[in-house]
Amino acid sequence: MKLAWLENIVSFLLGVLWTLLGLSVLFIFLANYKTSIAFALALSVLIATFWLFWIVILEMARIQIEKLKELKRQTKLLQSLHDKLSHH
Repeated sequence: MKLAWLENIVSFLLGVLWTLLGLSVLFIFLANYKTSIAFALALSVLIATFWLFWIVILEMARIQIEKLKELKRQTKLLQSLHDKLSHH
């Protein structure tokens, strides 16, 4: 049950981060494009890189959660196989 709760939090945070990435890049670009397009693009890329770093971190966490779930499932299968073989 705790993994489902953690998965929900990670998914929610990923959605929040993607939204923040889009809004911050849009805001930074629109606030700076009149002065210099190159500066606005460079700053937007820098901001996007910051948010993408955190998105990658959360995606790595989600992959680890999936690995843990699969390992638990495999352990349960192996335990039942062991129990069946040891009774014969």
